[in-house]
Amino acid sequence: MHAFFSIRIRAIQVRNRFIQSAIGALAVLAALTTGCSKGTTLSLQTMMDTTVTSPVNSISDGWSSSNLTPTGFAIGLQSAKLTCCQPSNTSGSPASFTIFDQETGAPLFTRLYNSPTKVTISSKSDIANGTYDQLELQVVYYEAAIQAMDNTGQPHTRRLRSYFQNYNEPLITSATNAADTAVSPFDQLLSYLDFTVPTSNSPTDVGTSDGTDLRWINQSDGGPCFPRTSCTDTSNTSNAPYQGNSGLFAGYPTVTIPIPAGQEITVDSNTDAAFVVNFTAGVQNLFFYDETDSSAPNTTAFNYQYLSTPALSKDGTIQKACSTADCGTNPKTADFWIGPPTYSLFVTSQ
Repeated sequence: MHAFFSIRIRAIQVRNRFIQSAIGALAVLAALTTGCSKGTTLSLQTMMDTTVTSPVNSISDGWSSSNLTPTGFAIGLQSAKLTCCQPSNTSGSPASFTIFDQETGAPLFTRLYNSPTKVTISSKSDIANGTYDQLELQVVYYEAAIQAMDNTGQPHTRRLRSYFQNYNEPLITSATNAADTAVSPFDQLLSYLDFTVPTSNSPTDVGTSDGTDLRWINQSDGGPCFPRTSCTDTSNTSNAPYQGNSGLFAGYPTVTIPIPAGQEITVDSNTDAAFVVNFTAGVQNLFFYDETDSSAPNTTAFNYQYLSTPALSKDGTIQKACSTADCGTNPKTADFWIGPPTYSLFVTSQ
């Protein structure tokens, strides 16, 4: 919708005052009609796709690689904005428009649902003038619902979070003081309780009725550890929980998703349109782990606990099972992580 302004200028006997009045009225009109388009709106939507594989789903380290597609996926977003790689406004600076910014507050919890179900996580009007060709996200954590074995050899759905910024995690419900909730970049926390993925199609449905009480993971014995300072490494010499592979996440916590050519968003004072920005996270085989079971491999669940009865070993770096010929003299390190999703984006307008 365009705004129309009617300006009535009364002639004044003094010529100079007439000119000043006219100039002042025109300045008001210019201020109201430049800088952004009040007729333009933008909606940011998202979903996941379990048919599109994640970019890193195997590793050559001597162990057999296994992958799981999560039954649920969520992102903690600190901010989202539209940007452009080249200057596209009168100031000579690249265009940038903030869709939302949590600033010092908690990240916006955003649960993604399987394609084609899209959820709206933010809407905005009064879009700043400029041309935008990419979406920039600030990611605090990823969350995946994975199948993990319990201490009786039965699979359970647990939530696993991988972090990219310092964060005070409210789902660490055993905490008695703020210091106990402090999570460091690349920490991985696993829920101590079972988790049922919510089906409400709400992006803010955290699912706190279960899957709470997140814990760090001991490298030394694979068990849950709390607080962080109680966690030990494989040599039991330092207080270090298991972390994911930071080398996979170059550039994080910033994730930049390009807008396809021909779908760039251009806004000026004459623009009157509704833009919908849709980004999708491909999560097939998103959870990677080294299969280290020597006696009874299980490729449908992640065995994070060591068991003597039944005879199961742990998967991942928390247990270097002797299933290779040189295990006794040259044990290989095994790993697990939530891999980065494959992002894609498309824009529609009306």
